[in-house]
Amino acid sequence: MCCLGGLLLQAGCDIHFASWSQAKYERTVERQAPLADGSTLVAHTSFGSVTVTGAPRLRGDKLAPAKAGVTDCSVVAEIRGGAPTEEEAQELAEQVEIELEKVGTTLTVKADKPRTGHNRSISVSYMIIVPRRTHLDCGSSYGSIKVGDINGNVQAKTSSGSITAERIEGFVDLDTSYGSVTCRHITGDTIEARSNSGSLIAEDIKGSTTLHTSYGKITCTDMSEGDLQLKSNSGTIRITNASFGDCDAYTSYGSVVCEMLTGDSIKLHSGSGGIKITQATSDVTDLSTSYGRITCRQITSTDLTAKSGSGNLDIACSDSPAGMIADLDTSYGSINFAAPPSFGGRVDLSTSHGSVKTDLPITISGEVSKKKIRGTVGQGSGKLHLHTGSGSINLM
Repeated sequence: MCCLGGLLLQAGCDIHFASWSQAKYERTVERQAPLADGSTLVAHTSFGSVTVTGAPRLRGDKLAPAKAGVTDCSVVAEIRGGAPTEEEAQELAEQVEIELEKVGTTLTVKADKPRTGHNRSISVSYMIIVPRRTHLDCGSSYGSIKVGDINGNVQAKTSSGSITAERIEGFVDLDTSYGSVTCRHITGDTIEARSNSGSLIAEDIKGSTTLHTSYGKITCTDMSEGDLQLKSNSGTIRITNASFGDCDAYTSYGSVVCEMLTGDSIKLHSGSGGIKITQATSDVTDLSTSYGRITCRQITSTDLTAKSGSGNLDIACSDSPAGMIADLDTSYGSINFAAPPSFGGRVDLSTSHGSVKTDLPITISGEVSKKKIRGTVGQGSGKLHLHTGSGSINLM
């Protein structure tokens, strides 16, 4: 069933669960109703897509609509009937009634449809224009959802189909069971996107962001002004140019690749895959993988932890504090660690099977061997603990 759903989505087809030999009949219905700024639009369909767009703006005006007094909701419904004959398909399509029902500040788009039997189907897709200051509640059982140019909260959910949200100012909650989610140019306190099977893309996002997919990759670019919570049960996670409070990225099967990160804390974990960071600054950095290599360049951190169940650790610090605390541990793999130039403090290097060497001027304490070095570098409160069960250690 999952494979069938994926193939249908990739083909861009509406799903009707009926014979492919159906005759089709299409008709278009237009409806319009008043909708004041700050109201809520509800638009759900069982089979079909939903597209909602905020009215255009005046040139040079970030808030005003393009036409004075634009306070209407305009709906174009594309209705498709399917049946063994074209006459019956037309009869089904023409029995569908589109209504706009208003209760308080909520306007609901409804489709009154006849019952369908075997080898008969009805789909209704909506294309809707609303005042820019509108809250949205959109849904489809089988179909895609697109929303854009909205100054309001957006909730969108589909059981099978992609979701795209662009140029939104407000809370955003996007959910699909089978399909991808793309969100771009969004500003809000909270941005959430979920997919049971599909990739997640977030670009130019301002606000706390939570992205979760069971099977798919996660790609984040230009993130700011909030925490990042990213999780994929099977897929690569990529983060580029992000500033945040806390960043927590987890994948069960896949790599984590990051570039240009700034935040209070960075926590990256892979159950089976490598971790790679280029240019990151944080107070606390926690990196771990069960099976994979950890590679870091231009790392600035006060407290650094890097652990691998099986893989090399290759880490180079830049301007980390002289009192930096670093704990590096791998069960099977070598460790190459370039300490901050100003580092001073205790050093503890050890390997069970391999050799240890360092370029730093260490004042040795205790016994000296090829497998263990303990001592101090200069004066300071820093601590370096580097250990591997099987592999060499090189401290630079």
